[in-house]
Amino acid sequence: MSKALDSLVRERYASAIAQGALLFSESTVHLKREKSVQFEIRYVPALAKKPSAKPKENLESRGFVNPFLPFDKRLFVQSLGSSHNLLFNKYCVVPYHLLITTAEFEQQGEPLSEDDFGAVLDTCNNISRQHIVFYNSGEESGASQPHKHLQLLPMPENLDMPPLLGLWRSERPPPGVVYTANSLPFAHFGVWLGNATLTPSALLEAYSSALKALTDRHGNNASYNMVLVADTLVLFPRRRSKWRGIGVNSLGFAGLFLCKSKEEMALIEGVGVFDILTNVGVAVH
Repeated sequence: MSKALDSLVRERYASAIAQGALLFSESTVHLKREKSVQFEIRYVPALAKKPSAKPKENLESRGFVNPFLPFDKRLFVQSLGSSHNLLFNKYCVVPYHLLITTAEFEQQGEPLSEDDFGAVLDTCNNISRQHIVFYNSGEESGASQPHKHLQLLPMPENLDMPPLLGLWRSERPPPGVVYTANSLPFAHFGVWLGNATLTPSALLEAYSSALKALTDRHGNNASYNMVLVADTLVLFPRRRSKWRGIGVNSLGFAGLFLCKSKEEMALIEGVGVFDILTNVGVAVH
């Protein structure tokens, strides 16, 4: 059954493409299996042309223009109350890649708020297809824009859960508490909400618990990635944004990789996804 945002998103996406505001890049998908996990590796040559500065570098650069304030009206989907806007990602690799941006400037890397999670639920509850929600926090997280935003990517049609979250869930974590899985070789702090009603306050409580566990272990200034799908939220601390030239953001820790060259594809094939994630994350000893 269609929901309130379905037709609006389709219509606005088609309009943004037609007006040249949204730049869609063709890609090819390769599947790689490691330790019973099937990773999705997406080869996107156009990414080689995209700047890769970190948020602070962008904010302090002389020519920086905030793309979210003011935003390009051709990329606008709708307002989410007075606090947030729903926009399309201008540089689109997967169709219907959405952004939730704060209506006023807030720093990317600031902790998420109840209003942020309210905007997430306002979107996800009104769209039929399940989405992967992610947040890149800090200079080493793979973030580039300094204006606070979350991202929503439609779940690949062959999945009902991102591969690494599925592996985490396979250990049957108890509901409502921070859990670390033995099967993941890098640090992470996850919460399964179980049968709890998904409300902004419930998501904030889960996030805050995971973030406290992360900062107690890795410091208040630690960069991290958040991946959220329905009732499962996991944070992954970061020590570097890239390794051997391969940049990784939250999607990598969901199990979905983006590559910009055949050399990167070969490196992933040779080294393995788990090793790359362990090198950009924090190894568990």
